[in-house]
Amino acid sequence: MKKRFLDADINNKSWFRKLTSEEKVLWYYITTSCTYDGFWEYDEQAISFYCNGYTGDIPETIKARLGMIKTDEDQYFLKSWVTFQYGELKPQVRTHQKTIERIIRKGLGEHFPELESSF
Repeated sequence: MKKRFLDADINNKSWFRKLTSEEKVLWYYITTSCTYDGFWEYDEQAISFYCNGYTGDIPETIKARLGMIKTDEDQYFLKSWVTFQYGELKPQVRTHQKTIERIIRKGLGEHFPELESSF
């Protein structure tokens, strides 16, 4: 079972309250279905199924708050999610190592200045 930190105050944040109910479900879906290292596969059928028939683009507010960076046609990297889950990434921390490796392999190291010496 995946374990994740969840912002207990998310429901009190005005930007989140301004989302429609469908967009809130989408936000929860994205943040709970991404990989441990912050990569998420865009899948219209899954979104529609898990988000009560949600259709359309991912709202810009969600993209900005999650720091969504498109890595290929159907994949996004959630920079803000990684930062929230792990804090500052440190190569000497065992739980960060695989995440750092994938970030560097995908060419996303520039988004993490603390990793500058790693690539």
